[in-house]
Amino acid sequence: MTKHCCYDRHMPPLSTRIGILGGTFDPIHTGHLAVARYFSQWIGLTELVLLPAGQPWQKSDVSAAYHRLAMTRIAAAMVLPSTRVTVSTDEIYHPGPSYTAKTLLEWREYYGTSASLTLLIGADQLVRLHTWKNWRRLFELAHIGIAARPGFDLSRADTIVLEEIRHRSVSVDLLRSTSHGYVLLDTTLSVDVSATDMRRLIREQGCSRLTAVKNVPDEVYWYIYQHHLYQT
Repeated sequence: MTKHCCYDRHMPPLSTRIGILGGTFDPIHTGHLAVARYFSQWIGLTELVLLPAGQPWQKSDVSAAYHRLAMTRIAAAMVLPSTRVTVSTDEIYHPGPSYTAKTLLEWREYYGTSASLTLLIGADQLVRLHTWKNWRRLFELAHIGIAARPGFDLSRADTIVLEEIRHRSVSVDLLRSTSHGYVLLDTTLSVDVSATDMRRLIREQGCSRLTAVKNVPDEVYWYIYQHHLYQT
């Protein structure tokens, strides 16, 4: 791990510490919520932002944005009672494809350097990080918190991404005390849930008020049932 001697190890944490968890959320599931809870507690976030994508440029055939926004708002109440959780519509209402780097730029311009911003991603996003538009710019705008789950082979990520992780990995104390540029890597959170699998299970078993799907919160499942989502 690279040492960052230019920073005082005893620097106080910034008073504003925001975690941003983005995703298609089609549907939002317990894996998303587990990552949100874990990093909220580990970093000591003052606010957690759930950021549903509008028109994900690397995905097609996603559910209507208003459905995914509604499910995200339902799930927001299930994160942590001690953490302020908000749902951002920055990308939902953005015309055309949405890019994380552009969204983070808007957040950074609003807060300046007075806030610690951390983009939260999972292992599936890590292995595709090098394909994101302007992905290196992310470090100029925020930290990145990575939940890589036990046994995940980090070598599945691109070599240039692994080099950035190695160079930028720091302690949680330093991340709390700075605005951007570092990586916080966790390999202990046992989360292996796929929205693709959730949609398949709902489609295969049929959606009724008497059934449930593991890893889909009951309140979210009720919304899916009411609106007949994922049936074809």
